[in-house]
Amino acid sequence: MIRFLIPIPSGLTVQAWSMLAIFVAMICGVITEPLPAPGVTIFAMSVAAASNTVSFDEAVQGFTDQVVWMVLLAFFFASSFQKTGLGQRLAFTVIKAVGGTTLGLAYGLNAAEMFVASAMPSSAARAAALFYPLTVSVSKASGSDPANGTQGRCGAFLVECCYQATATSSCLFLTGAAQNFLILKLASGVGIDFPSPFGTWFLAALGPALVSYLLTPLLAFFLLPPEATKTPDAPQIATKQLQAMGPVSDDEKIFGGVMLSMVGLWATASSTGIPPVVTALGGQSLLMLTGIVTWDECAKNSKAWGTFVSFASLVGLATMLNKLGIVNWFASTMTAQISAAGLGALPAFILILTAYWLVHYLFASQVAHVSALFQPFLLMMVQTGTPGIPAVLTLAFVSNLMMTLTPYASAQSAVIFGGNFITVPQWYKAGFSFFAFYWVVWICSGAVWWKMIGLL
Repeated sequence: MIRFLIPIPSGLTVQAWSMLAIFVAMICGVITEPLPAPGVTIFAMSVAAASNTVSFDEAVQGFTDQVVWMVLLAFFFASSFQKTGLGQRLAFTVIKAVGGTTLGLAYGLNAAEMFVASAMPSSAARAAALFYPLTVSVSKASGSDPANGTQGRCGAFLVECCYQATATSSCLFLTGAAQNFLILKLASGVGIDFPSPFGTWFLAALGPALVSYLLTPLLAFFLLPPEATKTPDAPQIATKQLQAMGPVSDDEKIFGGVMLSMVGLWATASSTGIPPVVTALGGQSLLMLTGIVTWDECAKNSKAWGTFVSFASLVGLATMLNKLGIVNWFASTMTAQISAAGLGALPAFILILTAYWLVHYLFASQVAHVSALFQPFLLMMVQTGTPGIPAVLTLAFVSNLMMTLTPYASAQSAVIFGGNFITVPQWYKAGFSFFAFYWVVWICSGAVWWKMIGLL
């Protein structure tokens, strides 16, 4: 419809307008899912190549991108983390130590989540496959079990804390969420590169992330107050689970050592000269050589390969949008409108950021949102006066925080909402409340932190 019914704007070619039409249709398909996301993106890629909008080499260029391979390897690491049982052991250890009160349990789970996030680069796997099941077990022990008709506010509170902790940890570590790597690639595509991505990202997020970790359970306690402030059964459950697991296995030790080594190499990549994807490939190779994971297990990881195909297709076609001038055209058009309204750098920043955040009410995928809107909104920020790296980091953090807005805002949202611990009205109330809360913590206090560390 865009291609044939809307006149081609001045300054754009027929090829560019056709590319935009294909890309918009692809994003709509990813959201509405007439096919699974990989099927939609492959179809879009084939249409782009068959119509001569792009060449075959241009259509498949994303499959050789380092960022896309990092995403694939992230899923393999997440599977190994669960397989070894190291994640469960860490979580149960924390619960055993601080799980005697409801708030203590929330803080303990959040601390474990933060630790695990540094070595488990998949927010969906971390939240939905690891910490949500742990939280549900503890909630049931406290008397909250929707399956048996006992809704229980304690369960709602703990599940909300688990959900929000994932949003914060996804911001804190570059490895905390798969879309973070895509964001760096998209930023590089418009000429904004990080001198030391892992270190710069972590330092920028550290201040607001710590504030967020400290205050999130308190806000959740206010929004969804539990009926009991004591959870004496939680440490007992954790103790029994740890006893059942037995001593730390060799697999856990090997996996923990490999992950810590990779985190160290990622953090020092600028000085060692070893690309992050090479470190990840080396780590995955060691895990296979030591038998922690087999190739058959990797090959059967359909979620990993599906995401790999989707990301590669999205990256390839998004690169062509930029190459053909669509991103610059859109950003320049919107920037002109903002300038015509007489807005300075700060009001423009607030308007652009808020629009980018709230438009996620229309998206059911963070990846789709980032792929479609990150580059043009980034250019709008830069063109209206926001420095490049702060603009990238601000939009990057929002790209993770927006996962908490709605029951369909992210992959883990659907899983957690399906547990029925949190009702629809509670979800939307909490989603908007945390939107306002994160605005203050990450944008306002974050600006003060960035002044302190010299980022602004």
